[in-house]
Amino acid sequence: MSSVLKGGRLKGTRRDVVNFISSLESDKRIAFSTVLVNEAHVIALAKSGAIEKVDTSRILRVLRTLEGYNFHERNAEDVHVMIEDSVTKRTSKQVGGLLHLGKSRNDQVVTAIRMTLRNEILLLSNQILTLEFSILNSAKRHISTVFPGYTHLQPAQPISFAHYLLANCASLSRNIDRLNEAYGRVNRSTMGAAALAGTSFPLNRRLIARLLGFDGLVDVSLDAVGGRDFALEILGNCALIASDLSRVATDLIFYSSAEIGLVVIPDEFASTSSIMPQKKNADPLELTRAKCAKIAANFNSGLSVMHGLPSGYNLDYQELTPLLWESIDELKACLRILTEIIPRITVGSKLSSRRYLEFTAATEIANLLVRKEHLPFRTAHHLVGSVARSALSRDETFKDMKRSDWERALGRPIRPRTVSSIGEALDLGRHLRMYRTSGSPNPQESKRLISQELRACERSRTRNARLQARLRTGMQELRAASKI
Repeated sequence: MSSVLKGGRLKGTRRDVVNFISSLESDKRIAFSTVLVNEAHVIALAKSGAIEKVDTSRILRVLRTLEGYNFHERNAEDVHVMIEDSVTKRTSKQVGGLLHLGKSRNDQVVTAIRMTLRNEILLLSNQILTLEFSILNSAKRHISTVFPGYTHLQPAQPISFAHYLLANCASLSRNIDRLNEAYGRVNRSTMGAAALAGTSFPLNRRLIARLLGFDGLVDVSLDAVGGRDFALEILGNCALIASDLSRVATDLIFYSSAEIGLVVIPDEFASTSSIMPQKKNADPLELTRAKCAKIAANFNSGLSVMHGLPSGYNLDYQELTPLLWESIDELKACLRILTEIIPRITVGSKLSSRRYLEFTAATEIANLLVRKEHLPFRTAHHLVGSVARSALSRDETFKDMKRSDWERALGRPIRPRTVSSIGEALDLGRHLRMYRTSGSPNPQESKRLISQELRACERSRTRNARLQARLRTGMQELRAASKI
Protein backbone atom coordinates (compact mmCIF):
# COMPACT_ATOMS: atom_id res chain seq x y z
CA MET A 1 0.00 0.00 0.00
CA SER A 2 1.22 3.49 -0.83
CA SER A 3 2.58 5.45 2.13
CA VAL A 4 0.02 8.24 1.59
CA LEU A 5 -2.83 5.85 2.46
CA LYS A 6 -1.24 4.07 5.42
CA GLY A 7 -2.07 4.84 9.02
CA GLY A 8 -5.75 5.74 8.71
CA ARG A 9 -8.75 3.44 8.67
CA LEU A 10 -6.60 0.47 7.70
CA LYS A 11 -3.43 -0.76 9.33
CA GLY A 12 -2.21 -1.98 5.96
CA THR A 13 -3.06 -4.12 2.97
CA ARG A 14 -1.25 -7.28 1.96
CA ARG A 15 1.12 -6.85 -0.96
CA ASP A 16 -0.56 -9.60 -3.02
CA VAL A 17 -3.90 -7.86 -2.50
CA VAL A 18 -2.38 -4.52 -3.57
CA ASN A 19 -1.03 -6.21 -6.69
CA PHE A 20 -4.42 -7.78 -7.36
CA ILE A 21 -6.30 -4.47 -7.23
CA SER A 22 -3.51 -2.44 -8.86
CA SER A 23 -4.27 -0.60 -12.11
CA LEU A 24 -0.70 0.58 -12.70
CA GLU A 25 -0.25 -1.26 -15.98
CA SER A 26 -3.37 0.32 -17.46
CA ASP A 27 -2.62 3.67 -15.80
CA LYS A 28 0.48 4.15 -17.96
CA ARG A 29 -1.90 5.24 -20.70
CA ILE A 30 -3.36 8.04 -18.57
CA ALA A 31 -0.29 9.00 -16.50
CA PHE A 32 0.49 12.21 -18.39
CA SER A 33 -3.16 13.29 -18.35
CA THR A 34 -3.35 12.55 -14.63
CA VAL A 35 -0.40 14.84 -13.90
CA LEU A 36 -2.08 17.62 -15.90
CA VAL A 37 -5.31 17.09 -13.97
CA ASN A 38 -3.39 17.59 -10.74
CA GLU A 39 -1.80 20.76 -12.10
CA ALA A 40 -5.17 22.27 -13.05
CA HIS A 41 -6.65 21.24 -9.72
CA VAL A 42 -3.84 22.88 -7.75
CA ILE A 43 -4.24 26.09 -9.76
CA ALA A 44 -7.97 26.09 -8.96
CA LEU A 45 -7.20 25.50 -5.27
CA ALA A 46 -4.86 28.49 -5.31
CA LYS A 47 -7.45 30.67 -7.07
CA SER A 48 -10.01 29.75 -4.41
CA GLY A 49 -7.61 30.69 -1.62
CA ALA A 50 -7.54 27.15 -0.26
CA ILE A 51 -3.73 26.90 -0.45
CA GLU A 52 -0.93 29.47 -0.27
CA LYS A 53 0.91 30.71 -3.35
CA VAL A 54 4.27 29.43 -2.14
CA ASP A 55 2.88 25.92 -1.61
CA THR A 56 1.18 26.05 -5.00
CA SER A 57 4.47 26.87 -6.70
CA ARG A 58 6.32 24.06 -4.94
CA ILE A 59 3.65 21.50 -5.89
CA LEU A 60 3.48 22.66 -9.50
CA ARG A 61 7.26 22.48 -9.91
CA VAL A 62 7.24 18.85 -8.82
CA LEU A 63 4.22 17.99 -10.98
CA ARG A 64 5.91 19.38 -14.07
CA THR A 65 8.89 17.08 -13.47
CA LEU A 66 6.47 14.14 -13.31
CA GLU A 67 4.93 14.78 -16.73
CA GLY A 68 7.40 12.46 -18.42
CA TYR A 69 7.97 10.16 -15.45
CA ASN A 70 7.70 6.39 -15.88
CA PHE A 71 5.53 5.19 -13.02
CA HIS A 72 6.61 1.61 -12.48
CA GLU A 73 6.61 1.00 -8.71
CA ARG A 74 4.89 -2.27 -7.87
CA ASN A 75 3.81 -1.60 -4.28
CA ALA A 76 1.11 0.91 -5.14
CA GLU A 77 -2.52 0.72 -6.18
CA ASP A 78 -2.45 3.21 -9.01
CA VAL A 79 -0.79 6.22 -10.62
CA HIS A 80 -2.93 8.61 -8.60
CA VAL A 81 -1.47 7.73 -5.21
CA MET A 82 1.99 7.46 -6.77
CA ILE A 83 1.78 11.07 -7.96
CA GLU A 84 0.71 12.25 -4.52
CA ASP A 85 3.43 10.14 -2.93
CA SER A 86 6.05 11.64 -5.29
CA VAL A 87 4.94 15.20 -4.54
CA THR A 88 5.00 14.51 -0.80
CA LYS A 89 8.49 12.99 -0.91
CA ARG A 90 9.86 15.90 -2.97
CA THR A 91 8.28 18.61 -0.87
CA SER A 92 7.01 17.65 2.59
CA LYS A 93 4.02 15.99 4.21
CA GLN A 94 2.68 19.45 4.99
CA VAL A 95 2.84 20.58 1.36
CA GLY A 96 2.22 17.27 -0.42
CA GLY A 97 -0.74 16.61 1.83
CA LEU A 98 -2.53 19.58 0.20
CA LEU A 99 -2.56 18.01 -3.26
CA HIS A 100 -5.62 15.86 -2.71
CA LEU A 101 -7.66 18.64 -1.11
CA GLY A 102 -11.14 18.83 -2.65
CA LYS A 103 -10.68 15.95 -5.07
CA SER A 104 -10.85 12.18 -5.18
CA ARG A 105 -9.40 9.45 -7.28
CA ASN A 106 -12.97 9.01 -8.47
CA ASP A 107 -13.24 12.32 -10.34
CA GLN A 108 -9.53 12.39 -11.18
CA VAL A 109 -9.37 9.04 -12.94
CA VAL A 110 -12.40 9.60 -15.15
CA THR A 111 -11.15 13.07 -16.12
CA ALA A 112 -7.76 11.61 -17.11
CA ILE A 113 -9.47 8.84 -19.09
CA ARG A 114 -11.59 11.40 -20.92
CA MET A 115 -8.51 13.51 -21.71
CA THR A 116 -6.61 10.54 -23.11
CA LEU A 117 -9.65 9.18 -24.91
CA ARG A 118 -10.47 12.44 -26.72
CA ASN A 119 -6.97 12.40 -28.24
CA GLU A 120 -7.40 8.77 -29.23
CA ILE A 121 -10.75 9.58 -30.88
CA LEU A 122 -9.15 12.25 -33.04
CA LEU A 123 -6.24 9.97 -33.96
CA LEU A 124 -8.65 7.16 -34.79
CA SER A 125 -10.85 9.46 -36.86
CA ASN A 126 -7.82 10.69 -38.81
CA GLN A 127 -6.69 7.13 -39.42
CA ILE A 128 -10.11 6.20 -40.81
CA LEU A 129 -9.89 9.27 -43.03
CA THR A 130 -6.50 8.10 -44.31
CA LEU A 131 -8.08 4.76 -45.23
CA GLU A 132 -10.98 6.58 -46.90
CA PHE A 133 -8.67 8.74 -48.99
CA SER A 134 -6.78 5.61 -49.99
CA ILE A 135 -9.99 3.85 -51.04
CA LEU A 136 -11.31 6.87 -52.95
CA ASN A 137 -8.09 7.26 -54.90
CA SER A 138 -8.34 3.58 -55.86
CA ALA A 139 -11.98 4.07 -56.82
CA LYS A 140 -10.99 6.79 -59.30
CA ARG A 141 -9.03 4.17 -61.26
CA HIS A 142 -11.91 1.69 -61.36
CA ILE A 143 -14.97 3.75 -62.28
CA SER A 144 -15.54 1.60 -65.39
CA THR A 145 -14.03 -1.63 -64.12
CA VAL A 146 -16.82 -4.23 -64.26
CA PHE A 147 -17.21 -6.18 -61.05
CA PRO A 148 -19.94 -8.55 -59.86
CA GLY A 149 -22.18 -7.40 -57.05
CA TYR A 150 -23.13 -10.25 -54.71
CA THR A 151 -26.13 -11.19 -52.60
CA HIS A 152 -26.13 -14.44 -50.59
CA LEU A 153 -22.58 -14.98 -51.93
CA GLN A 154 -24.10 -15.44 -55.40
CA PRO A 155 -23.33 -13.15 -58.37
CA ALA A 156 -26.31 -10.80 -58.49
CA GLN A 157 -25.92 -7.69 -60.67
CA PRO A 158 -23.03 -5.99 -62.47
CA ILE A 159 -21.41 -3.11 -60.63
CA SER A 160 -17.99 -1.47 -60.89
CA PHE A 161 -15.11 -2.05 -58.52
CA ALA A 162 -15.35 1.67 -57.75
CA HIS A 163 -18.95 1.12 -56.64
CA TYR A 164 -17.84 -1.64 -54.29
CA LEU A 165 -15.14 0.63 -52.84
CA LEU A 166 -17.59 3.52 -52.47
CA ALA A 167 -19.93 1.30 -50.46
CA ASN A 168 -17.14 0.74 -47.96
CA CYS A 169 -16.35 4.45 -47.90
CA ALA A 170 -19.96 5.18 -47.03
CA SER A 171 -19.81 2.97 -43.93
CA LEU A 172 -16.47 4.46 -42.90
CA SER A 173 -17.94 7.94 -43.26
CA ARG A 174 -20.79 7.05 -40.90
CA ASN A 175 -18.26 5.74 -38.40
CA ILE A 176 -16.45 9.08 -38.51
CA ASP A 177 -19.76 10.85 -37.89
CA ARG A 178 -20.40 8.65 -34.86
CA LEU A 179 -16.92 9.35 -33.47
CA ASN A 180 -17.45 13.08 -34.01
CA GLU A 181 -20.70 12.99 -32.07
CA ALA A 182 -19.19 10.88 -29.29
CA TYR A 183 -16.24 13.29 -28.99
CA GLY A 184 -18.59 15.99 -27.70
CA ARG A 185 -19.84 13.71 -24.94
CA VAL A 186 -16.33 12.56 -24.02
CA ASN A 187 -14.84 16.06 -23.89
CA ARG A 188 -16.55 17.02 -20.62
CA SER A 189 -14.73 17.49 -17.32
CA THR A 190 -15.67 15.63 -14.15
CA MET A 191 -13.16 17.41 -11.89
CA GLY A 192 -14.73 18.99 -8.84
CA ALA A 193 -17.16 16.13 -8.39
CA ALA A 194 -14.69 14.65 -5.85
CA ALA A 195 -15.83 11.27 -4.51
CA LEU A 196 -19.47 11.80 -5.55
CA ALA A 197 -20.87 14.93 -3.87
CA GLY A 198 -18.43 17.70 -4.76
CA THR A 199 -16.59 19.64 -2.05
CA SER A 200 -17.16 22.46 0.40
CA PHE A 201 -14.12 24.30 -0.99
CA PRO A 202 -15.16 26.92 -3.58
CA LEU A 203 -13.40 25.26 -6.50
CA ASN A 204 -14.15 26.72 -9.91
CA ARG A 205 -15.00 23.61 -11.91
CA ARG A 206 -15.27 25.55 -15.16
CA LEU A 207 -11.78 26.98 -14.69
CA ILE A 208 -10.36 23.45 -14.32
CA ALA A 209 -12.31 22.33 -17.39
CA ARG A 210 -10.98 25.22 -19.46
CA LEU A 211 -7.37 24.65 -18.35
CA LEU A 212 -7.65 21.01 -19.40
CA GLY A 213 -9.17 21.83 -22.78
CA PHE A 214 -12.67 20.54 -22.06
CA ASP A 215 -15.75 22.01 -23.72
CA GLY A 216 -17.79 21.88 -20.52
CA LEU A 217 -18.73 19.84 -17.46
CA VAL A 218 -20.48 16.66 -16.56
CA ASP A 219 -22.78 18.68 -14.32
CA VAL A 220 -24.19 16.28 -11.71
CA SER A 221 -21.40 15.14 -9.41
CA LEU A 222 -22.81 11.64 -8.80
CA ASP A 223 -23.18 11.08 -12.53
CA ALA A 224 -19.71 12.52 -13.14
CA VAL A 225 -17.94 9.84 -11.10
CA GLY A 226 -20.40 6.99 -11.70
CA GLY A 227 -21.04 7.35 -15.43
CA ARG A 228 -19.07 5.27 -17.89
CA ASP A 229 -21.49 5.34 -20.79
CA PHE A 230 -18.99 7.48 -22.72
CA ALA A 231 -16.50 4.60 -22.56
CA LEU A 232 -19.13 2.07 -23.60
CA GLU A 233 -20.15 4.36 -26.45
CA ILE A 234 -16.58 4.40 -27.80
CA LEU A 235 -16.28 0.64 -27.30
CA GLY A 236 -19.52 0.33 -29.28
CA ASN A 237 -18.19 2.62 -32.00
CA CYS A 238 -15.03 0.55 -32.19
CA ALA A 239 -17.15 -2.61 -32.51
CA LEU A 240 -19.13 -1.05 -35.39
CA ILE A 241 -15.95 0.02 -37.17
CA ALA A 242 -14.50 -3.45 -36.60
CA SER A 243 -17.62 -5.02 -38.08
CA ASP A 244 -17.16 -2.95 -41.25
CA LEU A 245 -13.45 -3.74 -41.48
CA SER A 246 -14.12 -7.42 -40.89
CA ARG A 247 -16.55 -7.43 -43.81
CA VAL A 248 -13.91 -5.84 -46.08
CA ALA A 249 -11.34 -8.42 -44.98
CA THR A 250 -13.76 -11.29 -45.63
CA ASP A 251 -14.68 -9.87 -49.04
CA LEU A 252 -11.06 -9.60 -50.10
CA ILE A 253 -10.25 -13.11 -48.85
CA PHE A 254 -13.19 -14.45 -50.87
CA TYR A 255 -12.54 -12.34 -53.98
CA SER A 256 -8.86 -13.34 -54.02
CA SER A 257 -9.42 -17.08 -53.62
CA ALA A 258 -8.15 -19.20 -56.51
CA GLU A 259 -11.63 -20.30 -57.64
CA ILE A 260 -13.06 -16.77 -57.64
CA GLY A 261 -10.01 -14.78 -58.76
CA LEU A 262 -11.73 -11.40 -58.86
CA VAL A 263 -8.81 -9.61 -57.22
CA VAL A 264 -5.14 -10.30 -56.63
CA ILE A 265 -3.55 -9.56 -53.25
CA PRO A 266 0.10 -8.45 -53.54
CA ASP A 267 2.64 -11.08 -52.47
CA GLU A 268 4.01 -8.81 -49.74
CA PHE A 269 0.63 -9.00 -47.99
CA ALA A 270 0.35 -12.77 -48.16
CA SER A 271 1.96 -15.87 -46.70
CA THR A 272 2.48 -19.43 -47.89
CA SER A 273 2.05 -22.87 -46.46
CA SER A 274 4.81 -24.68 -44.58
CA ILE A 275 3.99 -27.86 -46.54
CA MET A 276 1.97 -26.90 -49.65
CA PRO A 277 4.30 -24.93 -51.93
CA GLN A 278 1.55 -23.64 -54.27
CA LYS A 279 -0.38 -21.82 -51.52
CA LYS A 280 -0.85 -18.07 -51.27
CA ASN A 281 -2.75 -17.21 -48.11
CA ALA A 282 -4.18 -13.79 -47.26
CA ASP A 283 -2.99 -14.10 -43.65
CA PRO A 284 -3.01 -10.36 -42.78
CA LEU A 285 -6.67 -10.18 -43.80
CA GLU A 286 -7.54 -13.27 -41.77
CA LEU A 287 -5.82 -11.79 -38.73
CA THR A 288 -7.67 -8.51 -39.33
CA ARG A 289 -10.92 -10.45 -39.17
CA ALA A 290 -9.89 -12.12 -35.91
CA LYS A 291 -8.78 -8.87 -34.30
CA CYS A 292 -12.09 -7.30 -35.27
CA ALA A 293 -13.86 -10.16 -33.51
CA LYS A 294 -11.88 -9.38 -30.33
CA ILE A 295 -12.95 -5.73 -30.57
CA ALA A 296 -16.60 -6.78 -30.78
CA ALA A 297 -16.08 -9.08 -27.79
CA ASN A 298 -14.57 -6.20 -25.80
CA PHE A 299 -17.79 -4.22 -26.22
CA ASN A 300 -19.79 -7.18 -24.92
CA SER A 301 -17.35 -7.57 -22.02
CA GLY A 302 -17.67 -3.87 -21.20
CA LEU A 303 -21.45 -4.11 -21.10
CA SER A 304 -21.15 -7.12 -18.80
CA VAL A 305 -18.78 -5.27 -16.45
CA MET A 306 -21.22 -2.36 -16.20
CA HIS A 307 -24.37 -4.43 -15.93
CA GLY A 308 -26.13 -4.24 -12.58
CA LEU A 309 -23.61 -1.95 -10.85
CA PRO A 310 -24.97 0.35 -8.15
CA SER A 311 -24.77 4.15 -8.40
CA GLY A 312 -21.51 5.87 -7.49
CA TYR A 313 -17.95 4.79 -8.10
CA ASN A 314 -17.13 1.06 -8.14
CA LEU A 315 -13.73 -0.49 -8.67
CA ASP A 316 -15.34 -2.69 -11.32
CA TYR A 317 -14.78 0.29 -13.65
CA GLN A 318 -11.08 -0.49 -13.52
CA GLU A 319 -11.70 -3.55 -15.70
CA LEU A 320 -13.47 -1.45 -18.33
CA THR A 321 -10.61 0.89 -19.22
CA PRO A 322 -8.11 -1.73 -20.51
CA LEU A 323 -10.81 -2.98 -22.90
CA LEU A 324 -11.05 0.55 -24.28
CA TRP A 325 -7.33 0.90 -24.97
CA GLU A 326 -7.03 -2.60 -26.40
CA SER A 327 -9.92 -2.02 -28.81
CA ILE A 328 -8.47 1.27 -30.02
CA ASP A 329 -4.99 -0.21 -30.49
CA GLU A 330 -6.26 -3.28 -32.35
CA LEU A 331 -8.46 -1.09 -34.53
CA LYS A 332 -5.52 1.14 -35.44
CA ALA A 333 -3.50 -1.92 -36.45
CA CYS A 334 -6.33 -3.17 -38.69
CA LEU A 335 -6.79 0.25 -40.27
CA ARG A 336 -3.06 0.46 -41.02
CA ILE A 337 -2.95 -2.89 -42.80
CA LEU A 338 -6.05 -2.21 -44.90
CA THR A 339 -4.75 1.25 -45.82
CA GLU A 340 -1.65 -0.42 -47.21
CA ILE A 341 -3.37 -3.36 -48.94
CA ILE A 342 -6.34 -1.79 -50.75
CA PRO A 343 -4.42 0.60 -53.09
CA ARG A 344 -2.19 -2.30 -54.15
CA ILE A 345 -4.98 -4.70 -55.08
CA THR A 346 -5.20 -5.71 -58.73
CA VAL A 347 -8.64 -6.44 -60.18
CA GLY A 348 -8.80 -9.65 -62.22
CA SER A 349 -8.41 -9.12 -65.95
CA LYS A 350 -11.30 -9.60 -68.41
CA LEU A 351 -13.97 -10.06 -65.74
CA SER A 352 -16.63 -8.90 -68.18
CA SER A 353 -15.82 -11.85 -70.46
CA ARG A 354 -16.49 -14.51 -67.81
CA ARG A 355 -19.48 -16.46 -69.11
CA TYR A 356 -21.23 -17.04 -65.78
CA LEU A 357 -21.29 -13.28 -65.11
CA GLU A 358 -23.61 -12.80 -68.08
CA PHE A 359 -26.44 -13.99 -65.87
CA THR A 360 -26.00 -10.92 -63.68
CA ALA A 361 -27.66 -8.98 -66.53
CA ALA A 362 -30.94 -10.83 -65.88
CA THR A 363 -32.63 -8.03 -63.95
CA GLU A 364 -31.94 -5.50 -66.71
CA ILE A 365 -33.22 -7.94 -69.35
CA ALA A 366 -36.47 -8.19 -67.37
CA ASN A 367 -36.59 -4.39 -67.24
CA LEU A 368 -36.12 -4.29 -71.04
CA LEU A 369 -39.03 -6.68 -71.56
CA VAL A 370 -41.20 -4.40 -69.44
CA ARG A 371 -40.20 -1.37 -71.54
CA LYS A 372 -40.04 -2.97 -75.00
CA GLU A 373 -42.66 -5.71 -74.81
CA HIS A 374 -45.01 -4.04 -72.29
CA LEU A 375 -45.00 -6.98 -69.89
CA PRO A 376 -45.77 -6.78 -66.17
CA PHE A 377 -42.49 -7.01 -64.28
CA ARG A 378 -43.43 -10.27 -62.54
CA THR A 379 -44.20 -11.85 -65.91
CA ALA A 380 -40.86 -10.62 -67.27
CA HIS A 381 -39.12 -11.90 -64.14
CA HIS A 382 -40.56 -15.40 -64.64
CA LEU A 383 -39.74 -15.35 -68.35
CA VAL A 384 -36.08 -14.42 -67.88
CA GLY A 385 -35.77 -16.95 -65.07
CA SER A 386 -37.10 -19.72 -67.32
CA VAL A 387 -34.64 -18.78 -70.09
CA ALA A 388 -31.79 -18.80 -67.56
CA ARG A 389 -32.84 -22.24 -66.33
CA SER A 390 -32.96 -23.55 -69.89
CA ALA A 391 -29.53 -22.08 -70.70
CA LEU A 392 -27.93 -23.51 -67.57
CA SER A 393 -29.36 -26.97 -68.26
CA ARG A 394 -27.47 -26.93 -71.58
CA ASP A 395 -24.31 -25.36 -70.08
CA GLU A 396 -25.00 -22.19 -72.07
CA THR A 397 -25.39 -18.52 -71.21
CA PHE A 398 -27.68 -15.70 -72.29
CA LYS A 399 -25.36 -14.91 -75.23
CA ASP A 400 -26.05 -18.40 -76.59
CA MET A 401 -29.80 -17.76 -76.61
CA LYS A 402 -31.33 -17.13 -80.04
CA ARG A 403 -34.32 -14.98 -80.84
CA SER A 404 -36.40 -18.14 -81.05
CA ASP A 405 -35.51 -19.02 -77.43
CA TRP A 406 -36.88 -15.71 -76.21
CA GLU A 407 -39.98 -16.00 -78.41
CA ARG A 408 -40.61 -19.53 -77.16
CA ALA A 409 -40.51 -18.29 -73.57
CA LEU A 410 -42.66 -15.25 -74.43
CA GLY A 411 -45.17 -17.26 -76.43
CA ARG A 412 -45.24 -14.76 -79.27
CA PRO A 413 -42.91 -12.93 -81.69
CA ILE A 414 -40.46 -10.52 -80.13
CA ARG A 415 -39.46 -7.15 -81.56
CA PRO A 416 -36.04 -7.06 -83.30
CA ARG A 417 -35.11 -4.00 -81.25
CA THR A 418 -35.76 -5.97 -78.05
CA VAL A 419 -33.26 -8.62 -79.12
CA SER A 420 -30.58 -6.01 -79.88
CA SER A 421 -31.28 -4.31 -76.52
CA ILE A 422 -30.75 -7.64 -74.74
CA GLY A 423 -27.41 -7.91 -76.52
CA GLU A 424 -26.46 -4.44 -75.27
CA ALA A 425 -27.39 -5.38 -71.71
CA LEU A 426 -25.10 -8.41 -71.96
CA ASP A 427 -22.19 -6.04 -72.63
CA LEU A 428 -21.50 -5.48 -68.93
CA GLY A 429 -19.38 -2.39 -69.56
CA ARG A 430 -22.31 -0.80 -71.39
CA HIS A 431 -24.64 -2.24 -68.75
CA LEU A 432 -23.13 0.06 -66.11
CA ARG A 433 -24.19 3.08 -68.14
CA MET A 434 -27.81 1.86 -68.21
CA TYR A 435 -28.27 2.55 -64.50
CA ARG A 436 -30.18 5.77 -63.97
CA THR A 437 -30.78 6.20 -60.24
CA SER A 438 -28.78 8.34 -57.85
CA GLY A 439 -26.06 6.34 -56.12
CA SER A 440 -25.96 3.63 -58.81
CA PRO A 441 -22.78 2.16 -60.40
CA ASN A 442 -23.20 4.40 -63.46
CA PRO A 443 -19.67 5.79 -64.10
CA GLN A 444 -20.93 9.38 -64.07
CA GLU A 445 -22.63 8.78 -60.75
CA SER A 446 -19.48 7.16 -59.35
CA LYS A 447 -17.46 10.23 -60.32
CA ARG A 448 -19.97 12.45 -58.52
CA LEU A 449 -19.94 10.30 -55.40
CA ILE A 450 -16.13 10.15 -55.28
CA SER A 451 -15.93 13.95 -55.46
CA GLN A 452 -18.64 14.26 -52.81
CA GLU A 453 -16.86 11.86 -50.45
CA LEU A 454 -13.50 13.54 -50.97
CA ARG A 455 -15.03 16.90 -49.97
CA ALA A 456 -16.61 15.30 -46.90
CA CYS A 457 -13.26 13.78 -45.91
CA GLU A 458 -11.55 17.16 -46.24
CA ARG A 459 -14.20 18.75 -44.01
CA SER A 460 -13.71 16.04 -41.39
CA ARG A 461 -9.94 16.44 -41.52
CA THR A 462 -10.30 20.21 -41.07
CA ARG A 463 -12.65 19.69 -38.15
CA ASN A 464 -10.22 17.32 -36.44
CA ALA A 465 -7.38 19.78 -36.92
CA ARG A 466 -9.51 22.51 -35.35
CA LEU A 467 -10.30 20.32 -32.33
CA GLN A 468 -6.64 19.39 -31.92
CA ALA A 469 -5.76 23.09 -32.04
CA ARG A 470 -8.29 23.79 -29.29
CA LEU A 471 -6.67 21.14 -27.11
CA ARG A 472 -3.27 22.76 -27.68
CA THR A 473 -4.76 26.13 -26.70
CA GLY A 474 -5.98 24.60 -23.44
CA MET A 475 -2.50 23.26 -22.78
CA GLN A 476 -1.00 26.70 -23.41
CA GLU A 477 -3.45 28.24 -20.95
CA LEU A 478 -2.57 25.61 -18.37
CA ARG A 479 1.12 26.34 -18.85
CA ALA A 480 0.55 30.08 -18.46
CA ALA A 481 -1.61 29.63 -15.37
CA SER A 482 0.96 27.33 -13.73
CA LYS A 483 3.59 30.07 -13.66
CA ILE A 484 2.67 31.12 -10.13
